[in-house]
Amino acid sequence: HLLLSNIGQIYSLKNLSKTIEIKNIGTIKNYLQYLENSFLFFKAPLFSYSYKKQVYNPDKIYAIDQAFFHNIAFKTSDNFGSVYENIVFLHLIRNKDNEVFYYKTKENFEIDFIVKSGNKALSLIQVCYQLNNAKVVEREERALVAGMKELNLQEGFIINEDVEKEKKIGDKKINYVPLWKWLLTK
Repeated sequence: HLLLSNIGQIYSLKNLSKTIEIKNIGTIKNYLQYLENSFLFFKAPLFSYSYKKQVYNPDKIYAIDQAFFHNIAFKTSDNFGSVYENIVFLHLIRNKDNEVFYYKTKENFEIDFIVKSGNKALSLIQVCYQLNNAKVVEREERALVAGMKELNLQEGFIINEDVEKEKKIGDKKINYVPLWKWLLTK
């Protein structure tokens, strides 16, 4: 229930240990591996060129099926942002050539997804249900532009409910794409 209630969120084994009151982190790691091996959940690790940093940083977790989130998770609202993020993740991993990570910029801005194939970063994706708040838009754009600069990418995507446009910020391009359209074109 705890994991389903927090899809798309970064979790650490230490915090999970405290929350569910199991002191042995190895036990928690084993149980999480059982859930992943049973195809109930997927993990998205932190992207880093250092394998050690990937292994020692917390992961994000996603449910294999949206019905689990809707029917089992404890929630006080529909939380469409998490639902959208989970849908995007599931769509990205369908392409077996893709490796999917989340990313933290040097300024500690989180980017929902970095898609990598081989040694090459292909794209950065932010997922945001609604863009009707200027602070939310600024936060999403700021993170994407920082990530594009660090990873030498020219464009990024903001998947959302209904906004479709392109925006240039310096020499970087942000593509706003409604989720339904992105799912049909990828």
